[in-house]
Amino acid sequence: LYEAVGDISPRRVLTLLKPIMMEQRKPFQVLGSVAANLGQLTNGFCVSLSSFALPQILRGEGGISMTLEESSWFASVLALGCVTGALSGGYTCEKFGRKRSMMLDCLGLIAGFLLIGLASNFPLILLGRFLTGHFAGSNLVSAPIFVGETSHPSIRGLTGSMLIILYCSGFTISMFLGAVFPWRTVTFLATSPAILSFILLNLVQESPSWLLRQKRESEAYNALFFYRGSEFVVREELDKMKENLRRMEKQEEAEGASTVEKLKAKFRRVGDPSFLKPFLLLNLMLNIGLEWGGFPALAFYMHTILEEIQVPFDPYWIAVVLSAFRTVVSIGSSFMLVKVPRRPMYLFAGSLVAIALAIQAAYAWFNTYIPAQLIPAGRWIPFFAIILQYLGFSLGYGVIMYILQGEILPSDMRSFGSGLLGIIDNIALFLAVKLVPVLISSVGVGGMFFIYSCFTLFTITVCFFVMPETKGMSLEEIEDFYASLKETDKQEKKQISKV
Repeated sequence: LYEAVGDISPRRVLTLLKPIMMEQRKPFQVLGSVAANLGQLTNGFCVSLSSFALPQILRGEGGISMTLEESSWFASVLALGCVTGALSGGYTCEKFGRKRSMMLDCLGLIAGFLLIGLASNFPLILLGRFLTGHFAGSNLVSAPIFVGETSHPSIRGLTGSMLIILYCSGFTISMFLGAVFPWRTVTFLATSPAILSFILLNLVQESPSWLLRQKRESEAYNALFFYRGSEFVVREELDKMKENLRRMEKQEEAEGASTVEKLKAKFRRVGDPSFLKPFLLLNLMLNIGLEWGGFPALAFYMHTILEEIQVPFDPYWIAVVLSAFRTVVSIGSSFMLVKVPRRPMYLFAGSLVAIALAIQAAYAWFNTYIPAQLIPAGRWIPFFAIILQYLGFSLGYGVIMYILQGEILPSDMRSFGSGLLGIIDNIALFLAVKLVPVLISSVGVGGMFFIYSCFTLFTITVCFFVMPETKGMSLEEIEDFYASLKETDKQEKKQISKV
């Protein structure tokens, strides 16, 4: 080797070999991402269940019946479960570790689906829906953190996309099964991804960052070696983690060591620009951009909406085609996000979503003016508009937010911030889902999609001014970026006070 590269230092040789070493361990990082995000594949089953099950239940199939009011609770109670799941998920993934927290979520998801499938009355079904929502919400806190902390920046675009890829895959598989089998059969089949996730999580290592914060340095080294495969790379990353940890420990010493003081310190940190700025950005992208971008309406009431806009085909199979399209594009975009900068991709994808929502609103308002001879062809306009909306979602509008969630929050506030984000998100999701029938009856399908289009335009406009570019940056570099913004704010305030 030395003859090939010349008379250079051993450290220089290791630096040259670093890309080769990293390449060999990328499959292990992908395996960790898949193991974690199989919980979100199960979440795809959770969300889509109401879309195909409610029409069957309202027809009296499955040995149970519901009123229209009960059916709206069946759809929306999942989001209430996600609220409690986000609250507990932030605690369990910090207390017990990201890996154990996700394994607990798998067991809860299995229990919830079995309860729905075996339930003989409405309260038991509602309890099962709540449980699946709770553990899906908890998993949504832990999975992006785990993936962000185990993936190298060079592959984080791919591994971070696994959440959306597997969620969309679960949604599609569930829609397909719902078109073929009775809804109770689908609930039993929905336990399979959670079982597989539990098995695979036993095969991968815990987050090195979490282990290091628990003072388990040797385990952190072994875990990071599992994901990197090079002692040189491991030492380099561990040194950065330790430096970051020392900085946080000094801050904690200044704030106090008791549990109450730590809790108070975390709530004080909420107002700190290094936390508040990325947290508000994530809230904008998730709770306004996604939850009020028309996606919950399509996810929970897709068959109802397709029937309302009179698409000239069986709504069950149209739903399968739409879901499959979103999954395929999500898989393709995951490879693009490894190469393409995230900020322009997000803004472009968001623009597609806004245009698609505007087309759906315009069609709902003006379809009565379409000439009679063009009506059969015109009824396909909403279908292609939904295709365009899902294209924007899969190209980055839905994917990039979850990548950023595992990147831009400070490491010492990542669990707390993700849990808080999840709570707010699922309250927004509950309201968005519960208000779909209200919006349709009050402003019509056209008015509903116009409102969604306005929220999407607002989101991408604000993101144009405040969204950072994180591609290729390590977690420590991203944290330093927001810390530098904090110092800039302090200096500006001092200058203003002097004036």
